[in-house]
Amino acid sequence: MIICCNGAWERGDYLTEDDFARDIHILKRDILSRDYSKCVLQMQDLYRFAVSFFAVLQAKKTLLLTSNAQPGFLKEICDSQTLHLTEDLYGEICSGASVENPPKDLNIEPDAEIILYTSGTTGEPKGVHKFFHQLSAECEVLAEFLGEQKDILFCRTVSHYHIYGLLFSFLLPVRLGCPFRRDLLEFPESLNSLHGKKTALVSSAAFLKRIRAEDYSDLNITAIFCSGGVLHREVAENASKILGTWPVEIYGSTETGGIAHRCSKNGLEWQPFPVCKLSIADNACLKVKSPYIANSDGFVTGDLVEFLDNGKFLLSGRADSVVKIEEKRISLAEVEKRIRASGLVHEAVVALIDSSSRQCLGAALVLNEQGEEKFRDFTAMQKNSYFRNYLSDFLEGVTIPRRWRYLKSLPQDLQGKIKAGDIKKLFEDCRKAVVNFSVPASSDYFNGHFEKFPLLPAVVQVDIAIRQAALHFGSSLCLNRILKTKFMKPILPEKPLRLELVYTDSENKLVFDFFDAENNIPYSSGTIFLDADK
Repeated sequence: MIICCNGAWERGDYLTEDDFARDIHILKRDILSRDYSKCVLQMQDLYRFAVSFFAVLQAKKTLLLTSNAQPGFLKEICDSQTLHLTEDLYGEICSGASVENPPKDLNIEPDAEIILYTSGTTGEPKGVHKFFHQLSAECEVLAEFLGEQKDILFCRTVSHYHIYGLLFSFLLPVRLGCPFRRDLLEFPESLNSLHGKKTALVSSAAFLKRIRAEDYSDLNITAIFCSGGVLHREVAENASKILGTWPVEIYGSTETGGIAHRCSKNGLEWQPFPVCKLSIADNACLKVKSPYIANSDGFVTGDLVEFLDNGKFLLSGRADSVVKIEEKRISLAEVEKRIRASGLVHEAVVALIDSSSRQCLGAALVLNEQGEEKFRDFTAMQKNSYFRNYLSDFLEGVTIPRRWRYLKSLPQDLQGKIKAGDIKKLFEDCRKAVVNFSVPASSDYFNGHFEKFPLLPAVVQVDIAIRQAALHFGSSLCLNRILKTKFMKPILPEKPLRLELVYTDSENKLVFDFFDAENNIPYSSGTIFLDADK
């Protein structure tokens, strides 16, 4: 199979197709001289990555692609037959090397093998095997979908190690004969470096959410692509107003390749690509057959869908978003939808939280401007109460989240994917707070303790710790049992105090320490277990 490269690559200056052909030939020659059957690429420079990609496949070696560069993970997926092709090794091989009249046609065998390591939404890595003819077939479909796109510079805000970034960042530009930018656009401000170039932006919902109404008047963005995470219509509309064009969303996965596309200004329905044959599997999830999938039986996704009469479909949530608590089936997508319907939330993700005591739902929220304004002077406990009361009009008690987190942004990877494990960590990790205060001599806490030597009672110290935990950690908490306490020195009226709190959500465990704030002398400490949201 032959793909012709007629493009150039930009980072201050341009590299031509002659440079590309030369470097591929030099690197291929070196790889063939080494006794390896596989190569794993570890490089961020997209030009060097592209050269290495084609050189490895031309050398008929299996190509491993992963964005995880941690030594422990690489050790798991590599063996003694695996060449680690890094930026440094690339420089050593290609620097100063030369070749006369290298071929410009990129001849790759159809069955050249690529293994993409993806973690999906679970966080557990797995290798997805692809053949070059599958990627090539998808490029042909995308090229037909986009039409004539000469002299457009492709720029990316996503990793080129995942299927979406791999296809749109450089395989598709190569197929179209278009240049692509070597480095990643990490921040919206980086767009200003494009300086009016005719540009196709390969982006994610995570990046487009961060676009603000700044001066991008010099941009000439003719196309925006988005994949990897949910792009809400209001975010797409805002991006279109600022960047001048409405994003085209691509729906698919590493296993399936692209399945469908949509532009949300025309509605939320997805239009399947012509080569994709869709049906509903026995588990009610979407089943896909296409030239991108090696198994003739197709691939069953984890997505629930609703087919429409016009051949399009709507996504109805993930099959794994339906969980059971106390034998009751709960749709996490439905709870998220209800929270967003409050009009106060920009994003909401709900997860099933397992603890030693019981299961419950946890909700991680990003407030919108209206929410920020409404809750400006609210404590975390007051915000929790508001949402619980609001949801009680629509949901049964067990389906209402018991734990809440209020974030500036949700944890997500470069592709804009939100992983269940990262959301659960928000609720399982220990949280800490430090409170500085003093108890006035006029406080009722000192009544009866004692007339000539007033001191803060031990039971009051425990009560203060619980109350402060409720204020700082966002739950209405009450005492379950006391594991241990220790009272070393009496706390006197008006004495400056420092209270240090550590709360472990998974155990409902609170550790507290009272200190003399001036001299750092410990007064008391304790470990207690609480009941949440009673």
